[in-house]
Amino acid sequence: MSHLLKYKEWQTPYGWETGDTSDLAHGSNTWWYPARMLNMAPTDYVLLLKDTYHANIRYFPHNNLLIFHWKNYSDCMKFTKFINQEAVKRKFMI
Repeated sequence: MSHLLKYKEWQTPYGWETGDTSDLAHGSNTWWYPARMLNMAPTDYVLLLKDTYHANIRYFPHNNLLIFHWKNYSDCMKFTKFINQEAVKRKFMI
């Protein structure tokens, strides 16, 4: 069953995170979905997170895992809003 990509924020001990938590068991929060939706190379997507939305980023190449979070809720919220607007505009289903 597919659905429109929809990010939402939550707070952790490390700061703020965002993602699609609708079906985690089936990969709804896979980190490269927004990059694919935006037609961006993964490197460019990471730079967008870092430079435009001020995310703190960690990448684990041995299992292709990208983790990002924000200390500032406002930056997290801006990124969430951007991704959700693009998903609606592009009708990006996962």
